[in-house]
Amino acid sequence: MKKRPFIKFLKKILLIIIPVYFVWFVYIELMPMYYNRPTNTRWYFIKQVLDKKYEVLKSDIIFLGESRVNAAVDFNQIPNSFSFASGGATPIEMYYILKKYTENFSVPDTVFFSISPRFLSETFAFYSYAVRNNLFNYKEINEICSHLSDNETTLGKYPKFQFFLYKLNYIEYYQSDVVYNYVFGGLKENKELTEKMINLRGGRLHPGLKDSCSDLNYETTYEHFTPAPVLRFYANSVLSFCEGKNIHLIYDFIPMNESSFKALKKPFIREYRAFIKSFSEEYPQFQISDTVFSYPDKYFGDESHMNSKGKIKYTEYLKEKYFN
Repeated sequence: MKKRPFIKFLKKILLIIIPVYFVWFVYIELMPMYYNRPTNTRWYFIKQVLDKKYEVLKSDIIFLGESRVNAAVDFNQIPNSFSFASGGATPIEMYYILKKYTENFSVPDTVFFSISPRFLSETFAFYSYAVRNNLFNYKEINEICSHLSDNETTLGKYPKFQFFLYKLNYIEYYQSDVVYNYVFGGLKENKELTEKMINLRGGRLHPGLKDSCSDLNYETTYEHFTPAPVLRFYANSVLSFCEGKNIHLIYDFIPMNESSFKALKKPFIREYRAFIKSFSEEYPQFQISDTVFSYPDKYFGDESHMNSKGKIKYTEYLKEKYFN
C-alpha cells in the first residue's frame, strides 16, 4: 500500500518531464540558428550547403581540413574554390563531406587536403560538432565504427551510444549554447555569419587573432607522431576516393609559427613526414608534400592560426605553387 503514493508521484513527475523534453527536442531540432554558438553555426552551415539549402557558386576546387586552413587561405583569391574546412575536423568528417558533395554537386577538378598532425592522432569535433549538426546518419556511424580497430578508443569507449545521446538532444550537450544566446538571441549574429561564409566562398574568419603570437601549439606536447588507426584509414579513404573519381588531390602542410616549429620533437617530425610520404608513394599522381615548415611569429594570431598578414603570405604561396 505504501508504494502507491510513490507511483502516483512518479507519474506526476513523468507527466511534467515528458512534455518538457518533447518541447526541448523540437526546439533543438528546428531552431539551431537561434541558439548555436558560431562554431556550431559553422558546422550547421556546412550541412546546409551539402543539402543545397544555401546557394553557393560552382566550385572546381574544394578545400578540406580544419580551422588552420580557413585561417591561412583567402578563398576569394583562388578562383572557383570553396572551403569545407572546419574547426577540429579529422579525415573522417572530411571524407563524408567530400562524398556528400560529389553526390549533390558536380565532381570538382581538384581537392586541397590538409590536416594538422593533431587531428590525425585524436578527435575534437566528431560528436560535439559533426554529429550534433547531423553530418552523419546511423548507417554512416555504423560504417565508421566498422573501421575501428579492436579496443580502439579514438571515438570513445561507446561510440554508437554517444551518437544516440547527441541525436536525442541530451540536455548536457546543448544547454551551454542555449544559455550563451539567451534561448533565442543568436539569430541575427548567426545570419550575419552565414552571409560572411557565403561571401568568403565557404571560409570563416578565425576570431580573436592578435598581431603576433609566440605561444606554443598543441603539437609541441607530442613526443611522437602516432596516427589513430581509424583516422589513418579515413585519410587514405580521401585519397582513394579522389583517385576513383579522377579528382586531382593536393596535400600540403599549413605552416606553424616559428616558436612552435623550433619546439617540435625531432622524432615527431620524422614520423609525421614518413606517414605523409607513404601516401605520396601510394598515390604518385597526386601532389603530396611531406614538408613541415614555419613562418615567423608575426604572421600568427594565436598559437595555431595565421592572422591577416599570414593569410596573405600563405595564399600567395598556394597560388604560386599550385594554382598559378
